[in-house]
Amino acid sequence: MDIFVNHNLKNKMLGQRIKQFRLAKSYSLDELVAATGGIVSKVALSKYEREIIKPSTKVLTSIAKALNVKTINLAIAPTIKVEFLAYRKGSRFSKKEQISVESLIRSKLEERVKIQDLLDSTTKPNLPIKKYKIKRIEDVENYSIELRNNWKLGLDPIDNITELLENNFVHVLFIDNEKPFDGLSALAFTNNIQIKAAAVVSKKNIDGERQRLNLAHELGHIVLDIAENLDVEKVVYRFAGAFLAPKETVLKLVGSRREHFQVRELIILKKIFGISIQALLFRLKDLEIISQTFFTNWYRIINKNNWKKSEPMSMKEEKSYWFEKNVLHAFSEGLMSSDEAERLLCVEIDTQELSLIKKKEFLKLSQSDREKLLLEQAEKFIQFYNTNNEWREIGGDIVEY
Repeated sequence: MDIFVNHNLKNKMLGQRIKQFRLAKSYSLDELVAATGGIVSKVALSKYEREIIKPSTKVLTSIAKALNVKTINLAIAPTIKVEFLAYRKGSRFSKKEQISVESLIRSKLEERVKIQDLLDSTTKPNLPIKKYKIKRIEDVENYSIELRNNWKLGLDPIDNITELLENNFVHVLFIDNEKPFDGLSALAFTNNIQIKAAAVVSKKNIDGERQRLNLAHELGHIVLDIAENLDVEKVVYRFAGAFLAPKETVLKLVGSRREHFQVRELIILKKIFGISIQALLFRLKDLEIISQTFFTNWYRIINKNNWKKSEPMSMKEEKSYWFEKNVLHAFSEGLMSSDEAERLLCVEIDTQELSLIKKKEFLKLSQSDREKLLLEQAEKFIQFYNTNNEWREIGGDIVEY
C-alpha cells in the first residue's frame, strides 16, 4: 500500500523524481510509456518531467509501478544529497549517458541509506573523506597503511575488497555499460551535510583483478586530498596498488631487489594480492624492486601476448551481497513488509515458513521476555521515524497497487 498526497505535490519535485527514476532504469520516454501499459502518452510524460502539468493519482501510481518505486518516492525530496567525484579521463560518456549513470547511483544510494537507517540509525560511518593530504606521490604509501590501520586490516592481502568496503559504509555498485568506463565514486550526505555513506562504481563482466584495482582506485578518490600540481590519476593508481599490496608485505614475499621473474611466480603473486600482472609490475617498479628497463621489457611481453585485455589465470569477479543480505535482515526483524522486500529484491520471499518459525520461537519465551522483545522492536521503529522524515509527508488518499 502506498499513500499519496495529491493536493500537496510540488510539480518541480515530482518532475525531477520521475525523470531520475526513469533514467535510473535506462528507460526512454517511449519505453516508460510501454512499461505503464500505455496508460500515459509520451507527450504527457515529457510535460510531467518538465513540470508543465502533473499526473493524476491513478497515472502516477502506474508510473511508480513501472519504475519499481513507491508512489511516495516520486512525491517527496530525496533523503540524501549525492556528490559525484570526477570521471576518469578515459571515460567516453556523453552528457546523456553520464546523467543516466548518475541517476542510477542516486537511486541505489538512496535505497541503501534507508536500509542503513532502518537497521542502525545511530552508527556513524568511519570514512576519512579527503583526509589524507598528498603533496607528493610517495605520500600514498604511509596513508594507505594509515587507512588499513583505521579499518583494522593489518598488512595481509585483502581477500574480498567488496565486502571490506561495504562493511565500512562504502557501497559497491556494479553497472552494465558498453562504453569505456572503469569507475566512479560518490558521497552521500544528509540534508544537514553529515556524511552517511559513499559509493564506488565499477563495470560488470570484467576480470576480478581489474575490478579490484578499480574499486581501490575509486576509494583513493574518496580519501585523498591531492595537491593541484600532481597528476590525480597517477596518485590514486599508486594508492590502489599500495592499499592492495602493502610495501612491507611485498618486500617480504618478493625481496628488495629482483633481476628476473618467471611468469609462474608473477601469476602466484597476482593470486595472492588480487591484482593483475601489469599492476603488479607497476607496484614493483614504484617500490624500486625492479628497474625501469626490467619493467619496460616485461611491458613488451604484456603487449605481445595481449595481456592488457586478458591475462592468464584471470580471477573471478567479486559480488556485492550487502543489499540483499540487509533487506532480508530488515524483513526478518519485522522492520519491512514482505511486499517491500520483494519489490527491492525483485524476487518472491517465502514468508509462511519464516512466520511460523518466529511465532513458535516467540511463544516459547516467558512473559517478561516477550514484553522485552516487543519493547525493543518498538524502540527500533521510534529511532527510524525520528531520523527518517518520509513518513511526515504521508497523508491524503490511499493508493494501492
